[in-house]
Amino acid sequence: MRRFPRAASIACIDAIDSPLIVSSAQLAELVEALSTSLGPAAARLDEVPASRISYDEKNRINGMSPEYARVLRKNYLKETHQIRDFLADPINGNMLELYLSIVDEFQLKVVAKRQDYQSFDDVMNYLFDLLFARDPLLRAHPRLTRAMVFYMYWNCDLGGDEGA
Repeated sequence: MRRFPRAASIACIDAIDSPLIVSSAQLAELVEALSTSLGPAAARLDEVPASRISYDEKNRINGMSPEYARVLRKNYLKETHQIRDFLADPINGNMLELYLSIVDEFQLKVVAKRQDYQSFDDVMNYLFDLLFARDPLLRAHPRLTRAMVFYMYWNCDLGGDEGA
């Protein structure tokens, strides 16, 4: 579709009626840069960042199950510190801009299609499955891809929060 943008109109495909679909190319670029920058998992710090609203409250607002939230937090919370540091580094200003573009796309599409899913667990799983199916680089770095999407959620850039 990116190579032939008019194909949707020629085929009478309405993007509004389509399932939750996001572009994986930008996230793949960001994940690739992160994988190069972060180094081996053993070198990662144990310090965890503080959330803006409580994680439990965010999960309640979004309809994420406690079990799913617990697994995400256990598996990916440690990476949020390194991701935040990576995005905050002035050298990575272009990656921060890319991150903000990804967040805009993901958040708008999740908001538009949220009612189609029973739980936010389903939204996250669908998003992961879609990203892995569409991009070999994301498939090659599944843990980091999940950590990046979790960071978006943890950082209140994805899903609802107290202001939503």
